[in-house]
Amino acid sequence: MLQLQELIVHYGYFSTFIFLALGIFGLPVPDEIIVAFIGHLSAIGTFNYFIAMILTILGVMTGTIFTYTLGRKIGKPLIQKYGKWISLSPKRLKIVERYFEKYGALTVTIGYFVPGMRHIVCYLSGTANMEMKTYLLFAAIGTFISSIICLSIGYFIKFPF
Repeated sequence: MLQLQELIVHYGYFSTFIFLALGIFGLPVPDEIIVAFIGHLSAIGTFNYFIAMILTILGVMTGTIFTYTLGRKIGKPLIQKYGKWISLSPKRLKIVERYFEKYGALTVTIGYFVPGMRHIVCYLSGTANMEMKTYLLFAAIGTFISSIICLSIGYFIKFPF
């Protein structure tokens, strides 16, 4: 964690964007911790809170759009070929598709508040062929709200970093 903190401080806003864009692929540190640390750096004057907020949102959205696109382009063929190894049969894939037709928008938004779930939801949204504009709208809402909460926690709560 100390090395991650040093990278963020050293490379500044650029590292914020990169870590959050790549974080969707399972960076071994939860995005929420990175964003809270960035909020802390904003509180002590290392970063500007509003610039950090913009780059946080852009970084997370970049990662989620890429993961959604990955699910949309190669998700179904990959699941159809290898899904049996993770107990995801074609029948279960249909259930996931119906679920996303009915509850996809809410699932995408709420997924931003459950650590680790965002990664799966982005991929499954694309795999289930959720409409891109619907996905973007609800992903942006989830990203915006969760970013404000995590940045504010880091900004207002004194961390021993």
